[in-house]
Formats: sequence, C-alpha cells, structure tokens
Amino acid sequence: MSFDKFCFDEKITKALVKNEYIQSTPIQKEVIPLILKGDDIMARAQTGSGKTASFVLPLLELWIERQKTYLKKKAYISTLILTPTRDLTIQVTETFKLFSEYFEKQPKVVTIIGGLSIGEQLLEVQKGCDIVVATSGRLLDIMDKGQINLSKVEYFILDEADKMLDLGFADELDKILEILPSTRQNLMFSATYPQKMLSIASKITTNHTKVTIENETPTVQNINQRVLEVNKENRSPLLQHLIRTHKWERVLVFMANK
Repeated sequence: MSFDKFCFDEKITKALVKNEYIQSTPIQKEVIPLILKGDDIMARAQTGSGKTASFVLPLLELWIERQKTYLKKKAYISTLILTPTRDLTIQVTETFKLFSEYFEKQPKVVTIIGGLSIGEQLLEVQKGCDIVVATSGRLLDIMDKGQINLSKVEYFILDEADKMLDLGFADELDKILEILPSTRQNLMFSATYPQKMLSIASKITTNHTKVTIENETPTVQNINQRVLEVNKENRSPLLQHLIRTHKWERVLVFMANK
C-alpha cells in the first residue's frame, strides 16, 4: 500500500519521499489507521518489519493537528515511549527527527538513557518538551528526583515490549503507570506474545485491538549451527582464531553489554 493513501500532511509526505518511503509494510498498513482513529493497540510483528515508523508517522500527524489548536501553549510531554535498550531509544528519537524535518516547528524530542549525564537530560526536560523516549531505569531515576511531569501524557508506547521482560521491567512499569493519567492512548509493539507480556498488557489497557503480522520471510533452512563451550578469558582469542582460520569476511557478533 502506498504511503499516499494515508493522506499525511504534506510536510510528512515530503520527508517520506526524500527518504524513499514509498510502500508501507504490512504492520504500517494495519497500525497507522488504527492509531489515527484513537484505538489502543497490541501489535506483534518481527524485528525489522517497520514497527517504529508505524507509530512515529501517525503520532507526528496527530501532533501537527494539535498544533493548529494549541499553537500558543507551552510545550508539555504528550507522548512517552519506553524501549528496552539505549540503541533503540536513540533510533526512535532519530526517526521522529527524520520525518519532521520539514515542519515549521519540530516537536522537541528528549532522549532519556543511562550512560549519559543525567544532569543534561534533566535540563532538556525542564526546558519543556513534547516527546520523551526513554529506557525505564533512567526514567525512574528522573522521576525519583521529581523533575519530570507526566500528568498530561496522551500517548503511551512500549516498543519491543517483550525484550523488556528479561530486564525486570514489570516492577518498573507499575511505578510509571502510577503517575500516568488514566485517560490516554496505549500502543504496544512486540515480536512475540509470551504469557508475561499478556499480563503486562492487561495492566496497561483492557480494550485494545490486536494486530498480528506473520513472518513474511521464512527461516532459512540451510543454516549450520554450532555451540563452542569456552571460558570467559578465552572468548575473544577464540573468536579471533575462528575468523582468521576460516577467513570469514562478514561476521555479526552479539554482546551482552557495551
């Protein structure tokens, strides 16, 4: 489905064209109209399916409409997005900037993550902002200082929610939900629906539309898998040895932390 069918504001359309976004992905096709309609959503689609743009684009469209009504009002946090990792948080922030490039006035997006100065993040929040994209741990640090006002949040989004389950997220979510207004639009995006994820979803909304996009690309069958047991001290030397011995030119390495 072409992005033209969504009838986005011309400033968003211009950014879509510049960045060669022509055809929407299945998750975008299903989710964007529901967000614009005001539905709560629980969406499942594989990583890399275009989930981020599926909520960023309609949220920007809604932000433009709101600006026409509240043009002279001071900025307030209308949107809160939680992600499981620093990298994804930064990616979401960059996506907002990408598609709002041609706005006369861009929404102010603040990224709240660990590993960076909390003082600078506090300052950005206190200056006034429209959208907060955060990891839950650092957000709670700022909440504990009483330096962020989430009482006017209209849109609450969990991105890659299933990945948060292994990070002790359930307890953190309870604290965050306590200070959010009860009336808001809730959007949850996940690659899987484990039982714990369904329990968390029930805390957030009891009246949501489910969207499920099955994997479009089948799993490759001709993959050889090996497991090498090695102690911590020899992991890096072994990896170097394997790359050198097998003359591997392209390697993807997953790390537990930075």
